[in-house]
Parts: sequence; structure tokens; C-alpha cells
Amino acid sequence: MKANRYDPAMSSLLVVSSLGSEGAHAPEFRYLLSHCLLEARRVFDRVETVDPAGALATAPGFDAVLLLASERVLIGRRTLAALAASIGAGAVEARPRPAATFLPDGSPDGIQPPIYTLRGFERLESRALDAPLSERAPTPTRQPVALLDAEWFQRLGAEVSMDRLLDDPQAGRRLGPPDDRFAVAGLCHEFIDYYGEVRDDVLPYLPAGAREVLEVGCGRGATGALIQERLGCRVTGVELNPVVARDAARRLHRVVTGDVQSLELVGRFDAILALELVEHLVDAEGFLRRITELLAPGGRAILSIPNVGHYSVVEDLVAGRWDYLPVGLLCYTHYRFFTRRTLTDWLERSGIERFELVPQRTEPPPEPGRFDGFAADLDSLSTKGFYVLIHQSPIHQALIDQA
Repeated sequence: MKANRYDPAMSSLLVVSSLGSEGAHAPEFRYLLSHCLLEARRVFDRVETVDPAGALATAPGFDAVLLLASERVLIGRRTLAALAASIGAGAVEARPRPAATFLPDGSPDGIQPPIYTLRGFERLESRALDAPLSERAPTPTRQPVALLDAEWFQRLGAEVSMDRLLDDPQAGRRLGPPDDRFAVAGLCHEFIDYYGEVRDDVLPYLPAGAREVLEVGCGRGATGALIQERLGCRVTGVELNPVVARDAARRLHRVVTGDVQSLELVGRFDAILALELVEHLVDAEGFLRRITELLAPGGRAILSIPNVGHYSVVEDLVAGRWDYLPVGLLCYTHYRFFTRRTLTDWLERSGIERFELVPQRTEPPPEPGRFDGFAADLDSLSTKGFYVLIHQSPIHQALIDQA
């Protein structure tokens, strides 16, 4: 019997999850699913996974069924235990509250505290579990996780399609059980749309009059499409994930599929974007050399790189924690970690002469006095990353051409 289990009657769990075609090519989201399964094994004695197509046939051998309607969702052991306790107490279905809808007491201006690290999520989860029941009420927003009694899941699955069952939090209620058989407990967190985020924050850094733009790591092309619309330019995208690249090709001037570290890229570009990308590369120095060669005279490269000196990471280290997530400051596929000093050394060592580092500020660290006694850089503690602006001078380009 697991120490974290709230109800020993809930001992076997079937996890219904399917990585979409995008996620199957994304190690970050394969990692997230493995993390959620590890958390489940710390609560349930037996945990198995199944694709939605085989879920109904497999469910009879289990006590409960966990539906993960999103490959981007995070759920922890304490919430899983609380959901199991609800099912053990007679509920047919229990769902955690999305973190974005939970505002603990003391939230300034009704704003949810930011979640930067796994430990930060766990602290918010604990507050949600300890909150009064009135604060745990269901919300009309999407709830991408549900734990169902296995018998109820089979009945529901016979009435409702699996796609609808995964996406519609109200599907079960329409079959008539009283409201008190639908419980809310704990917290889950759905990460940003990794490939579909629109980075309009970089627009002010694009050089005026740019006609040819290269975006490395273009995702589905949402940012590139915005740049084309705003600047009237042509955007060439580079994308590693082949499924995502097909979507981008419908939006951008041109898309090259593959690893930028081995692709042959030709042309000259007035601007090159690489947002949250460099830290994922084994050969970051080689990448830097290549984009410098691809910049047109007077062009600019715009990088966005996380700062490992942010207070959320520093606090976790002091607490003995360093936990990976699928996105963010401690992304599972980061090879390198940077501070302002590291970035400056890296750029200068690579022969970059004209560059700027623009900090991406966050809220200051809560209770900054906790860093008393350390040689603390408060600016770094409230910086989640840097825009790195690399300026190509006509003289530098002439030297590259002669080399």
C-alpha cells in the first residue's frame, strides 16, 4: 500500500492518454507523460496506460480510469490521491481545478501566482488542497483531467464518444447522476501551446525595413505569420518537428524541416529569430557562427534565452530541488543554462562584437530578505530571460565574405 494513498480501495489505475502526432515527435511531452505516470505509481499499486481506442475494453480490470485530455497537462501525486479519495467516498467522477482558475488568498489584484518550476506548482497545489470547499467549486473553463470510477467510465463510454468524453467536462452530468457524485479536488496545470505561441514581444526588436526574415524553431508559424503581416516581409521558417512544420508551411513563405545544426541554409536575412532555442542545442557556438554568416549587412539576430539565475530556480536549489518540466526555465531538453555573465562570455568568446542583452523582467522575488547573507543580484533574481540582439555591421560582413 502506498503511503500517499488516501483510500486503499483505489489500488489500480488505467491511464487513458494519447500523444498527438505533434507530441509523438516532442521529447518534452513524452517526458511530461512519464512524469505524470511516475506520480500515479506513487499513489496506486498498479498503473497501466492505454490509447483511447482501447480504453473501454481494458477498463473492467481496474478500479479507476484517469483521462488525460491534453498532452500538455501536469498532475501531481497529492491531487491524484485526493481524486482517488473522492471516488472511494462515492463520487463517480472527480476533476482537479485548472491552476489558472485558482486564486489563493493574498493574490495581488486577483492574479494567479506564476508557476515557473515544479516546486512552485506543488506549493500552489498544496494551497488548493487546503483551501475551503467554496474555493474548490467547479469552473466553466476546460478541465483537461478527470478520474472516473471504472464502472462509471464504461457506462459513460457506451453513451458518449471517447473524443467528447475527453474534451467535455459536462458529459457525465448529462446522464443524470446527482451533483454530489461529481467532485473537485486538487489542481492540474496545462502548459502553453508549445508550438502555437505567438511571440509578439519580439516585434519591437525587428529592424525597420526588414524584407527577408529567418525564424529558427518556427513551430506552426504563428509568430512568423504575424511578422509577415506587420512588416510585409517574407519569413522562412526552420522546424525540427515534421508534423508542426507542415502547418507552418501553409502560413510562411518557406519552411525547411530538420535540425538546424545539420541543415544547409542559404541566403541572406535582414533578421534572424531564435526564441528559446539556443539552450536546446548541443553545438550552440556553431549555431552562432552560422546565423552570423546568414545575416545581411546591417542585419540583426534576435535570440531569447532563459536566465537560470531567476529567483524561482535559485530558491529551488537552496531547497535541494532541480526539476525538469516540458517548457520554461528548466525545460527537459535544455543542454545549456545561462546567466547574464555566461551569455556575455559566450558571445565574446564566439567573436560577436556588437550585441545587447535586454532583460525580460518578472515580479521581484517574494520576501527578498530570504536572500540576506548571500551576495544576491536582485536584478538577476527578477529576470526570467534575455533578449540577445546581435548586430551585423557592413564591415564585419565583408570580413566574413572574404574568409
